[in-house]
Amino acid sequence: MPRIRTIIIFGVLVLSVAVHESAAARIGEIVETNPWDQMRRFITLSDRGLRLSLIGALLFGAVCGLLGSFIVVRKMALFGDAISHAVLPGVALGFLWSMSKDPVAILIGATLAGLAGSLLVGAIRRTTRIKQDAALGIVLASFFAIGLCLIRIIQNNEGASKITGLKSYLFGDIAVLDRYDVITMGVVVILTVILFGLLYRPFLAISFDRQFAVSIGFPVRILEALFQMFLAFAIVISLQAVGVVLVSAMLITPAATAYLLVDRMHRMLWIAMGVGMLSAVIGVFLSFLGSNLPTGPFMVLSASSIFTMAYLFSPKYGRFTKWLRYRARVKKVR
Repeated sequence: MPRIRTIIIFGVLVLSVAVHESAAARIGEIVETNPWDQMRRFITLSDRGLRLSLIGALLFGAVCGLLGSFIVVRKMALFGDAISHAVLPGVALGFLWSMSKDPVAILIGATLAGLAGSLLVGAIRRTTRIKQDAALGIVLASFFAIGLCLIRIIQNNEGASKITGLKSYLFGDIAVLDRYDVITMGVVVILTVILFGLLYRPFLAISFDRQFAVSIGFPVRILEALFQMFLAFAIVISLQAVGVVLVSAMLITPAATAYLLVDRMHRMLWIAMGVGMLSAVIGVFLSFLGSNLPTGPFMVLSASSIFTMAYLFSPKYGRFTKWLRYRARVKKVR
């Protein structure tokens, strides 16, 4: 509980900062071409748009690490990828509902679309001979195609000027975040942390032994529905930063890194959240050094680089570490 209160206080402070910030400018437009000067501006946080981008990056990095940990231990990586593509029609419908990039309408529409996609996967798996991986592939492609068609319809009817903000959900552009987006992200992150803090043991039991969770009376179906709903929330608030295609990487890579480093779930959660936030900040920093550099791909590359380091040098599971232990055993035997 003290950890939850600390995170809630941090979230409230983040929201209070976001409320007083004006709309963020694009990172590529507010920086100069001198890398040293841009590095100084990044360290001093002299640009308001940069501050909003960093706050958004920290928020979505933390929530991706938290939920990604449960995805990794439950072997649901492809499921997260399918949901990230399935929410795209909901994003477009939320845009059509308000005829603007209203974060609340888009969040509601995308969450409903994500839940519909997960329910459809379950229905296909239960009522046919098709396995879960094939069902996920079908839903992933179909919902993504529907979303692309809806975006094209919006573009044809409303003009290219209104589609600009919506395209950030496809390819990612954290610099388009405004204070309302950051506030929405902060609320989602705080609610997610509270939920998983209160229901940590039930989620832990379901993740490692579902039948045991059923036998001791946990409402497994309700808990799984909650998990899928908050997973859809996390994916939606991450889309503007990394886009539909790369959001699954930010869900999986930080958690996979933590999985190589520790053997306890609660430690894995904290490390995954830390790796997610660090990767997001590094991605923003690298994109800030030049003009019109993509932020989302830099975040994913940063997370992949950290994973590579863990893969090679993890104290227990690192390949290089295992080789050193092997060489030490061979020398001892000789």
